[in-house]
Amino acid sequence: MNLPPLPTADQHWVDQMLAGMDMDACLGQLLCPDDRRQGPEAWRELIGEVPVGSVFFSRREPAEAHAAITAIQAASPVPVLIASDFEHGVGMMIAGETDFPWAMAVGAADDPDLAFALGQATAREARAHGYHWTFGPVADLHYNFQNPVLGPRALGDDPERVSHLIGPWIRGMQHGGMLAAGAKHFPGDGIDDRDQHLCTTVNSLDMPTWWRTYGRVWRACIEAGTLSIMTGHISLPHYQGCADQPEAGLPATIDSRLQVDLLRGELGFDGVIVSDAAPMLGLTTRAAEEDRAVRFIAAGGDVYLFADARRDCARLRAALADGRLSAERVRASAKRVLTMKARLGLHRERGGKVLEAGAADHHRATATMIAERSIVLQRSNASTPLRPAPGARVLCVTLRDGTITDRPDLMGDLEFVAEELGKRGFVVTQLLNPGHRELIKQAREHEVVFVNFNQLPHQRIGTVRLCGEVVMNLWRSFWIDHPCVVFTSFGNPWLLYELPHLPNLWLAWGHPEASQRAAVRAWLGEIPVQGRIPVRMPRLAVAPASLNIP
Repeated sequence: MNLPPLPTADQHWVDQMLAGMDMDACLGQLLCPDDRRQGPEAWRELIGEVPVGSVFFSRREPAEAHAAITAIQAASPVPVLIASDFEHGVGMMIAGETDFPWAMAVGAADDPDLAFALGQATAREARAHGYHWTFGPVADLHYNFQNPVLGPRALGDDPERVSHLIGPWIRGMQHGGMLAAGAKHFPGDGIDDRDQHLCTTVNSLDMPTWWRTYGRVWRACIEAGTLSIMTGHISLPHYQGCADQPEAGLPATIDSRLQVDLLRGELGFDGVIVSDAAPMLGLTTRAAEEDRAVRFIAAGGDVYLFADARRDCARLRAALADGRLSAERVRASAKRVLTMKARLGLHRERGGKVLEAGAADHHRATATMIAERSIVLQRSNASTPLRPAPGARVLCVTLRDGTITDRPDLMGDLEFVAEELGKRGFVVTQLLNPGHRELIKQAREHEVVFVNFNQLPHQRIGTVRLCGEVVMNLWRSFWIDHPCVVFTSFGNPWLLYELPHLPNLWLAWGHPEASQRAAVRAWLGEIPVQGRIPVRMPRLAVAPASLNIP
């Protein structure tokens, strides 16, 4: 479905801006560098040389980000799109804003109204900080439980459920201040067990199956009016004509068959195509550095993410000179970017929009509702729900692999769990990765033990399996000899595959405050348990060996 035409005045602005742009200005619209924590002066200097069309900000102190964004907009004659990854709300990147549970919570709650409310809240809070563009929601189907990229970032694995949730999420974003939703990662992650950060991953589905699954979800995104779609460093060999040699399939980011023939042609998408991050090995192993931006644009892409603005602009300019790119191809992409800016109203208001009174409280209430309605009791025993006596001594143990990353959007000590239990009169001891000997000792001294797994995607590139300190903490199975141990996974619904003998398991969806508080309420029977696991569980089957063993 094509996007509706712009109003006449907005279209006039696009045409007027494009007519006044020289080729360097058009090339700048195609580049999205990342912030790299540059100060205002560095941004003014860069934009004076390369008038970039967008900039990506990761986590940064709000005041510092505001100063940089203000300088960027003041230095640029054309409004600049300010982007980030607000996959589950603005709080995952901007301290103090609403930190919603991860996307799989929306899948577990299975309520389109909640999806819309999450999208709308994300847009409103983002625009209040001067951001316009989020690379989300994740449209991938999580078929392979060992996929190391998705985890709770995905809504689930059922194309029907994902389709009826992702449409309202996108509409909520674009209704709440017109934030552009960059649904990702086309043609679809979640089939194989590899990581785009390390290689070009493969969507191995045949095309009839792809159309029933991923194709259905991408149609839902497009019908919802998404203004942009992110292509991944993912191949689709059955469409690319290399099913017999799947490793030969190019990533979508540099293949016109996927970006032009399939996404634009067969699916009818006419918005902005943005690449996934350029430094990932899924792209960098398939094209030389000087060719990557050129090949992405030549293959039908519009915005090259994490560009090296000065170098990539020079490379694109050289490609125009030697005929690898045409002026028509560049201007077509520049026009799409300008059109998206007009749809967002940036030619009238490029700065922040003040949140209306009470909005923050409403957003937090939505986060609480999603968290509470998504809690799952995956396996139950006599220990759940709990009725500890007032004053009972309880031990809260957080297990996480803390050696790989210190990103606060991926990790946490689950301090709100202990706070909630303390509010109810329990005497709480909190431990983080205590080691199995200390854990056994402490467990003997407490009437109830809560063991909380806090391990999420990207904490260890290439795998989501239990490893490192998490495994070492569990040695000797202390729970066998304790009368009341409660296990909860904050983000990984496949934990029972590796720990099949756990007596019970609750599922929450990441460590945001709302998820932690909801888990305590569920343990204690204060709220009904309503969530449904939105992904299928792996099953271990005994079958004849298929390995080629000599």
